[in-house]
Amino acid sequence: MIRPSLKDRVVRKVAGVLIEKYFPSEAIDALAKNHFSKMITVVCRDHLQDVMVTLAKNHCPTMIAVACRDHLQDVIREINNTTKGHFKYVGNGKIKVIVGAGPQQLLGWLSTNINILNITQDASWRNLFNPNSIDNILAEHVVEHLSLDELYRALEHARTYLKPGGIFRIAVPDAFHPSRYYYNLVKPGGWETPEQHKLFFDYEMMTRIAEKSGYRMRLLEYFDEQGIFHQELYSLDEGAVQRCAKNNCGLDLSDKTVIERFYSSIAEPLRQQFYDLKMTYTSLIVDFMK
Repeated sequence: MIRPSLKDRVVRKVAGVLIEKYFPSEAIDALAKNHFSKMITVVCRDHLQDVMVTLAKNHCPTMIAVACRDHLQDVIREINNTTKGHFKYVGNGKIKVIVGAGPQQLLGWLSTNINILNITQDASWRNLFNPNSIDNILAEHVVEHLSLDELYRALEHARTYLKPGGIFRIAVPDAFHPSRYYYNLVKPGGWETPEQHKLFFDYEMMTRIAEKSGYRMRLLEYFDEQGIFHQELYSLDEGAVQRCAKNNCGLDLSDKTVIERFYSSIAEPLRQQFYDLKMTYTSLIVDFMK
């Protein structure tokens, strides 16, 4: 016997709730034709609140999560068409957003990927948020995947939706990192992501970008031109970066060949700081403040 896919089980469960409680022929027809967007249209127009309450009572958070993960922009668009644009994400007291999150989850933060929030498109921000409503944004190793024009657009949109005083925390590979192994790993065209990385930042470049984009900038972790590491205390509540000096992740520490290549590619006078701080792979980490 072939087990139905999770999507099929979701659709069948939603159909069961609708059939049992309301018998809305339009929804049943849409489900029968497997037109997911039409199903959302009907549900949102006629029975959204009741159906979601019924699903919650039936202990179906997984179904809701799958629908939002795979079709969130469709869901939001239909809700806004139904409610004349009144749906917005409000968070839990504060609005904190991770962009390009991948599997990253932080308590109290909304994790988004491009299918949920395309940071280069204003319409994508507008679907989810009100202007001047976001407290914190976190982008860890995301913006180096953008072109410079795309980055400026993303920063402009983020500035529109951040609260006054809101913080956009950005972590990227550091072009002033003194390890040539690290440099060749993460540079555009490098070993790690040869096609994906488009930009390579140092603290001076970040400073110019912040000024041009209308932000104040605070340097949190970075190497200077001489390869000296600098670090400021900062609140993890405003965005916990995984690939930072303290966590020492990003390289396979169990691979002795990799670690040897990493340390041997650092000029000897600069090597001791890595031993002292017990760090290898670090990021350039900055706060862009509205």
